[in-house]
Amino acid sequence: MKSSTVLASLLFGSLAVAAPVDKRALATKYETVVETVVVYTTVWEGEAPSTVAAEATSSAPGLFYEQPSKPSSVAAQPTTSAAPAYTPPPVAPSKPSSSSAYVPPPPPPSSSSVYTPPPQQYTPPPSPAYTPPPAPASSAAPAQSSQAPSNGGGGGDSHHGDITIYDNTGAAGACGKPLTDDMMIVALAHGAFGASTYDYMTGEATNPWCGKTITIEYNGNKIEAEIQDLCPGCDGEYDIDLSLSAWKALTGLDEKTRLQADWWVS
Repeated sequence: MKSSTVLASLLFGSLAVAAPVDKRALATKYETVVETVVVYTTVWEGEAPSTVAAEATSSAPGLFYEQPSKPSSVAAQPTTSAAPAYTPPPVAPSKPSSSSAYVPPPPPPSSSSVYTPPPQQYTPPPSPAYTPPPAPASSAAPAQSSQAPSNGGGGGDSHHGDITIYDNTGAAGACGKPLTDDMMIVALAHGAFGASTYDYMTGEATNPWCGKTITIEYNGNKIEAEIQDLCPGCDGEYDIDLSLSAWKALTGLDEKTRLQADWWVS
């Protein structure tokens, strides 16, 4: 037992003597680190894609210090290379569209035209043949426009209407005679008198009312006067317009006014 112990001591002692003490040992260790960098490339329409190769970054060989008495526990750390900053490619200008805006064609000219009537040729009418007028008859009287009653005295021949007064200055009336204020005359309304007619040869009035003597009654008073004129301003068919003398004798008034009276052919 003791002998084995001695042998073991001798063996370990010899090993201890043979081992180097406090001697430095330099060891060089190479380590390759490969890092892949992803690079994005934008390819625009119409351009050929460019081939971008991924660059592998190799770290420089690391140097390590190792203690002689014990193995080095420090591992070489890989060198991290910074990835290059991403720079986007320049933007290609947009190409103008080949299609142009639609421009409608101008409208066709209107087919309608302004109507121009053909010129009219004036043809003068033929001149009428001359026809001499017929010779006037000496004895034939023109047609009478109204017919005066043959007699009076009341009954159906009596007429009622307005009586007024008018001035006479010597001018001829509708029956052709000059008239004055001192004459006992009246003018008959145009509705009953009708048209003024004359004889072509003598020029005398032919109206049937001209020269007729009538009786006028107003407020119980009666006078006689002769129809010698036409009253265009009388509205009623049988209204009469009296001269100053006839008015004064019938009414006894100097005032010019409008009254009502009855009259008939005497």
